[in-house]
Amino acid sequence: MSIYQLLKFAAITALFPSVQCQNATTFEYGFLLPSGTRIIHGSGSFVRDAYPPELNIPATLRILNPGHTVDPTTPSWSGSMGIVEFNTTVRMPRHVHLAAKKHGKGQRLVVERITVIGGVAVTEQAGKLFVVPPNSMVIAAAGVPHAWTAAPPGIDFQALGLSGDEKLLSTGKFTAVFEYEDNTGFYATAQTDVIKKAEDYVAATDLQSIRIPGLSIEELKKRARWVWGREARKL
Repeated sequence: MSIYQLLKFAAITALFPSVQCQNATTFEYGFLLPSGTRIIHGSGSFVRDAYPPELNIPATLRILNPGHTVDPTTPSWSGSMGIVEFNTTVRMPRHVHLAAKKHGKGQRLVVERITVIGGVAVTEQAGKLFVVPPNSMVIAAAGVPHAWTAAPPGIDFQALGLSGDEKLLSTGKFTAVFEYEDNTGFYATAQTDVIKKAEDYVAATDLQSIRIPGLSIEELKKRARWVWGREARKL
């Protein structure tokens, strides 16, 4: 590569993100549930070329969240981040997340976001069940009781009329990438309504009774809302 090409590459890569991200800042990401949880998938995410066309690198960038600076309703994440592998036997108990108040004594409710990759998930958010396809982000609002498991294998999204031309078949497992607003722990609860303040949280000790249920495909068809694009609908 010549000096001229190197300089041109540097100029393009410096300018390209600023132009594209300007559009990303005004984009409306996903949809909001009545509980305050936001779900982002498909057309609800901002999609652009990952590199300037001049570079001829065929890659696509999908932005699921613009960050706190652009969207003040999104926390400035300072808690832990990690990965959990789910299958249908990993049925999480319902819980919320609490952290120490930034000022003064006591605790506050905090936000968690989970990115679903490598499979189809089932989540409970404030007592409602949702089937979530891969490459989705679920931002559970502070105080929303939630739980997760993998969807059973064999769900054909195309046959259900959900995915259009895209073929998607659940395999009974998925990977969750989680991140917390602040340092927190696992606070189990039998409560399903949104908890408005930390003082209203009621701890649960029988974790088996509050695990997200293991549901068949037919049961999910009857009970769950199915996420695709900008909506979650019943079948």
